[in-house]
Amino acid sequence: MGDSIILKVKSAISDYNMLNGAKRVCAALSGGADSVSLLHIMRDLSSDLGIEICACHLNHGLRGVESDSDECFCRDLCERLNVPLYVEKICVSDYSQKHESLEETARRVRYDFFVKALDYFGEDCVLATAHNANDNAETVLLNLTRGTGLKGLCGIPPMRHFGTLNERRVIRPLINCSRNEIEEYLREIGQDYVTDKTNLSEDFSRNKIRRKILPLLSEINPSVVSVIGRTTENLRTDSEYLETLADKALEETREGRGWNAAAIAKLPQPIRARVVRKILISGGIEPSTLRIETAISLLEKRSARFNPCKNRFFTIRKGVCFTEYIVQRYGNITKKTD
Repeated sequence: MGDSIILKVKSAISDYNMLNGAKRVCAALSGGADSVSLLHIMRDLSSDLGIEICACHLNHGLRGVESDSDECFCRDLCERLNVPLYVEKICVSDYSQKHESLEETARRVRYDFFVKALDYFGEDCVLATAHNANDNAETVLLNLTRGTGLKGLCGIPPMRHFGTLNERRVIRPLINCSRNEIEEYLREIGQDYVTDKTNLSEDFSRNKIRRKILPLLSEINPSVVSVIGRTTENLRTDSEYLETLADKALEETREGRGWNAAAIAKLPQPIRARVVRKILISGGIEPSTLRIETAISLLEKRSARFNPCKNRFFTIRKGVCFTEYIVQRYGNITKKTD
């Protein structure tokens, strides 16, 4: 099993050209089985791949002493493996913004932390997260229950960019490995890991899918996880083509400091939604479905403003749409930065 999972990881890194010139890989380490196996495998492959391995751990403070215990586990593991580790402790609940769920806040804080970790280790470093084939299948099923478009059906991409200017890259070397393979690998090498007790609670939708729905689907088709993986790969090809059309439309509708709102409103729906999503991202706004739909509803107006999150606005002025960062100070005095 150990050789099998390592071959799958090497294949994914090669097939998706994940390293692409990177000299270091920073493994996002939570202490759970997935991230611990990622750290071990990437460390063992580092010589073959010609890279250095480092790690980062975010103590999010959401589970009190358990969160501190996870941090201690990660510190001890990295010290034993002689892997440099970057750590921060942040109380995620203190960073909540307007119209933002705790899950959205945690994700935003986590990726802000990842940017800092990569800055710490150097600009030729990429981030590796431990998302696996089961995570991908769970994400697709969860998106289906909530209602989704093509992007949601594409699941978790093997590689993507993040950061305000999309200047950072995250890779997922375990994306074709099942959770069973990961846990078996850790048993073979005699490595323990921590278990987040919230993952065992069925109060959370993802856990219900993990513990109930996927096992039932596996009774129909034991290979359901890999089948969903192949499906997402096929759909991702279609999605990438639509993204190229959206990039072209974004270029063609550019007008001064922003984009021609009326011209965007006339685009076909799949392209229009992607264009608006890209505009929101360019302004540091997390592009939820509600935020995209709200921005689209304003496109035919000559002037409008929408405040999706703290201090950040989607604005239309004289038919041109753009994002703004506005800080309210001293009564009616505002400071604006595009």
